[in-house]
Amino acid sequence: MLNKLTTRLRTLALPGNMNKTQWLMGAGGLVLTGAIVLSLWRNDQGYVALYGKAEHIPVAQVVEVLGAENIAYRVNPVSGDILVTEKTLSRARMALAAKGISATLPDGYELMDKEEMLGSSQFIQNVRYKRSLEGELARSVMALDAVERARVHLGLSDASSFVLNNRPESSASVLVQLAPGRQLDDAQIAAIIQLVTGSVPGMKPSEVSVVDSSGNLLSEAFAASQGNAMQSRASLDAVQRIRSETTHNIAVLLTPLVGNGNFRISVAPQVDLSHIEETQERLGEQPKIREENLSEENTSRELALGIPGSLSNRPVTPPAEGNAAPNTANPSGPVASRSNAQRSYAFDRDIRHIRHPGWRLEKLQVAVVLNQGAVATQALSPEQLADITKMVEQAAGLNATRGDVLSLSVLAFSDAPSLPDLPAEKWWQDRAIQFWGQNAGLLLLALLVLLFGLRPLVRRFTTVKTLAQPLPTEPLLEAQPPLTLAEGGEDTPPKTLANGPFQQEENLPPMSSGLETKVEFLQTLASNETDRMAEVMKQWISSHERNSEKEQ
Repeated sequence: MLNKLTTRLRTLALPGNMNKTQWLMGAGGLVLTGAIVLSLWRNDQGYVALYGKAEHIPVAQVVEVLGAENIAYRVNPVSGDILVTEKTLSRARMALAAKGISATLPDGYELMDKEEMLGSSQFIQNVRYKRSLEGELARSVMALDAVERARVHLGLSDASSFVLNNRPESSASVLVQLAPGRQLDDAQIAAIIQLVTGSVPGMKPSEVSVVDSSGNLLSEAFAASQGNAMQSRASLDAVQRIRSETTHNIAVLLTPLVGNGNFRISVAPQVDLSHIEETQERLGEQPKIREENLSEENTSRELALGIPGSLSNRPVTPPAEGNAAPNTANPSGPVASRSNAQRSYAFDRDIRHIRHPGWRLEKLQVAVVLNQGAVATQALSPEQLADITKMVEQAAGLNATRGDVLSLSVLAFSDAPSLPDLPAEKWWQDRAIQFWGQNAGLLLLALLVLLFGLRPLVRRFTTVKTLAQPLPTEPLLEAQPPLTLAEGGEDTPPKTLANGPFQQEENLPPMSSGLETKVEFLQTLASNETDRMAEVMKQWISSHERNSEKEQ
């Protein structure tokens, strides 16, 4: 099969003045170039980054170590990352670790582990603590997927034992370098601010600024919307919950009646998203005594008479014997009395602090459409449609006093356009087949290069080497008829290619060559130089005739 293919290729007529050998060499060069490009492309797919983007390493030292360890590497022209093959990734990292080369990250609490110099002041210790805290915060911020690098600057306020202190509060600034095409949302900015404030005691979120590498103040929008962000998000969630719950309740009701897919529901709630906080104080109807003070005082106005000490020391006169009444004709004297009452009244107080959820349903509009083409819908009577309308109102929780509206209609649904069938996956789209196909293609390219590129070159150099060798030895000469004899009867050396009639042709095989060698040479000559083949055949025929005449 291969010989037939080779013969057909040799008989093809090629355009131009180039012979087949030149065409084959050019084709072989193109095939070899394609094989090299494909091999490089495949090898490029297997390269991965030596370290992550957030890990910065000294490139010069890494290249030196990889070159010393004979590890193939590449440099990404876009990002500048060092790329190695997947097979040598672990080996490269182990080699770098053995040389003490690792990714450079901001210094953290490792600074506190360094030995302090003798006589270091409190200021030096505070600066070291501040730098270590900044490094730890920068590492934490760099852990976010969207952040490549980060720097944190802290302005710490010293603690004071005085009650009245006019020193400014602690503040912080965070500079982030984002990955290409990435950005931070409000939640991530809030997370960075909370991360910094939670690491520094007494720092307020308003004292933290977040800036990106383009100079945009990211924390400004967050500070403006900090008060209402959570409330707005809760309000939007409430609107979505109203819409989804209403749709679900109506769908559960209509599915067993008209069938799934034979109805469409639209819910449009009008919600007041204003944030309201109110405080109410109510007093009771009747006042009640909260405090009461009563005092009473009696005072006698009798004057003191006589000699002090004489009459006052007399004993009390006993009452008369028997049932005699006491002498009341002369009373002891007038008596003065005084009473005082003080009462405090208070009403019952009821104080309520009410915070509304941030939304209030003002109006609910519901529209329901039934499929007129459905069998279940066609069998419905007007009374049944009215009943379905009432049930939908109850399922949706409509309130007439609030102005809620329900619209139920029976309309014809248009046929949904039929989606074209997805084409089946071709056999050549299989990854395994593509992998083996690439390997087979490379093998075929290498085989073609060997057959049509290297093989003609090898045969050409082999032919030249055969011409340069001496003539065959005596056993070969015995098999061939003697060429010439000297007149004196002495043997003359056999004619070589240089002494024969083919001395003009340097590449012709010797006359003493075998038949197979001559036929192979003629085939090569016919494929490369057709015009010359006729001359060679004429020379061989004439030489054979001369040898035959001499033998006779």
